[in-house]
Amino acid sequence: MLLPAAASAKQVTKILVVGANGRSVNIGGGWSLYEQLRPQAGVSVATPSGPYILVYPLMENGLPMEPGRYYTGAQVGCWSWSLDRNACFAIGRLPAAWSRTQTLTSFTSEPTTLASLSHRGVRYTVPSNGSVAVELALLRTRTARRAPRTPCAWRLDAEWQGPAAASRPTSLCLRANGVSSGARLYPMSRAVAAMLHSVG
Repeated sequence: MLLPAAASAKQVTKILVVGANGRSVNIGGGWSLYEQLRPQAGVSVATPSGPYILVYPLMENGLPMEPGRYYTGAQVGCWSWSLDRNACFAIGRLPAAWSRTQTLTSFTSEPTTLASLSHRGVRYTVPSNGSVAVELALLRTRTARRAPRTPCAWRLDAEWQGPAAASRPTSLCLRANGVSSGARLYPMSRAVAAMLHSVG
């Protein structure tokens, strides 16, 4: 499932900003905040380069909308389901809550994203809200906790693309409140987990 950014923005309740150090901060929610970061009538600018951090608007059920990169040096945001450098806009004024992102370190290489995601041979759409939710969960390493010892009832097979693909898990367990790999559970909302369980 892919939801158009403009149609979904009225429901945005949380915007997470994620750094390369596994930390994430919530800078708030609402249409006005979202539009500051992704101006609907913004003028496209040249594709930037350099360090960036990732921005994930979430709807009220925790389902991600289209994510973006924010280039701190150029003050430009680029939005794409695949995290490619598409739809780039200059951001004239950052919200006051942006100061919370000072605890984050920047990414300096291309993102590592899912190339495919499946359950017992049934493939999920990639990229989509669901696959982005899995990517986001694994990026937020500071929120990970000990995984339950119960057997895995819903196994996900994952293939990755990008510079860190070799280090990402190719087998994940989808649980009621996140995905686990080895002994670590990476939380996501129960609504998103339930949506992923509906495939197959």
